[in-house]
Amino acid sequence: MVVVGIIVAVVAVVAMTGQAVRGNRTVGVQRTAVVERDAALDDAFYHCLDVQARGLIRPGEPVELRDDLAHLVTLIKAVGSWVTVADPASTAVAQLSLRDGVTGQDACLGTVVVARFPGPGPSFTERVGTGANVPGKGPPPAPPL
Repeated sequence: MVVVGIIVAVVAVVAMTGQAVRGNRTVGVQRTAVVERDAALDDAFYHCLDVQARGLIRPGEPVELRDDLAHLVTLIKAVGSWVTVADPASTAVAQLSLRDGVTGQDACLGTVVVARFPGPGPSFTERVGTGANVPGKGPPPAPPL
């Protein structure tokens, strides 16, 4: 019985030590300068989109989110904590979407938030978000797995 207990204890200590070393390596990789820079760029990108959206609509105003799946996920990551999604969509004060490939000062890595406000009949007014920018192109780099 004592021998079995000692064996179980040794195996547990070896396994916990291995997991501690693995965890330390994982944290070490996540704390490199490149990963920290990429994370800061990611934060700046989503904050930029948030500021642009807040310049177009106010919290509590119902909106319709219109975009392809990739842009929809990006938009939800940027404004999902405060935006009110209209249900039904006909009650929306605006349709929010993203536009890529934009150059100039008011773009977030080449992306801007666009709001389409309904007008009389089939017409609409389109406004592009401003108030924040992150220079560069493309989405922020993906975090390491």
